[in-house]
Amino acid sequence: MSRYDTAAELRAETRGVTDRTDRTTRSPAAAVRGRRPVGLWRLEVLRVTRTRRWFLLILGFPVLGALGPLIVRNLDRILDALGADGVTPPDNLGAADAMAAYLEVSGQIGILVALGMAAAALAVDHRPGLAAFYRTRTRRAWELVLPRWMVCAAAVCIANAVATGIVWAELRGMFGAVSTRLILYSALFNTLYLLMALGLAAGAAAFLRRPVAIFGAALVSLILLPLPRLWKPMRDWEPSSLGGAGVRLLEGSASPGDYAAASLVAVLLTAALLCLAVWRIGRREM
Repeated sequence: MSRYDTAAELRAETRGVTDRTDRTTRSPAAAVRGRRPVGLWRLEVLRVTRTRRWFLLILGFPVLGALGPLIVRNLDRILDALGADGVTPPDNLGAADAMAAYLEVSGQIGILVALGMAAAALAVDHRPGLAAFYRTRTRRAWELVLPRWMVCAAAVCIANAVATGIVWAELRGMFGAVSTRLILYSALFNTLYLLMALGLAAGAAAFLRRPVAIFGAALVSLILLPLPRLWKPMRDWEPSSLGGAGVRLLEGSASPGDYAAASLVAVLLTAALLCLAVWRIGRREM
């Protein structure tokens, strides 16, 4: 994972911070042309859009995620087309199975794409020259972290929301009426899970500098996160259960209230990791 995917991104980033800090000294000619200053927030939006990272989000969430319900609905035809005569598809596949197929894709491919984007954005000190450039032109430590993390998180949440809307339409078309309330709760819990995963990337960036190291540490942390479920009193509080909440909700084996404690832990953990990243990166020596 490269810190900069294109030379245009590097030029845009350099120009963005310079324009932000020196906007009061712009030349009259630039003022006449009406050139819009590229601030930190807009810079991060350009980082997502101009480097085609949005395409990876679309591929990881709406495109591949929407294939899950279609595969579940037509599993018998797919097996016949593949010539799998000795394989019998499960009976009575329903909306919960289709939701599980979507969450499996978004929980694996989508998470990998999201963590990769966050790791590349949060590797503030990966390049010492640019790190010095940023640190001499930002006044507060949060400016090094929050714009990068929040724009990345917004892009991931938008992709997940679009994918959930497509899956919802597929479920209604293929399996009949599906509770709108349960779909919304499923989207909410899955969003909290994704934000927590991005929070783990921020926590890794507090101690590591290279994008690959940040990505690996965040992924390992996400894999090991369910371990507290081995202790029975912690099962209701362990936040990784939010990722598959939609399946249990549609099955009727759980209610939205069952995930209240896990949601609270996910929010607090994400906020704590962001604060840690701001504090550590702000005090870090290059």
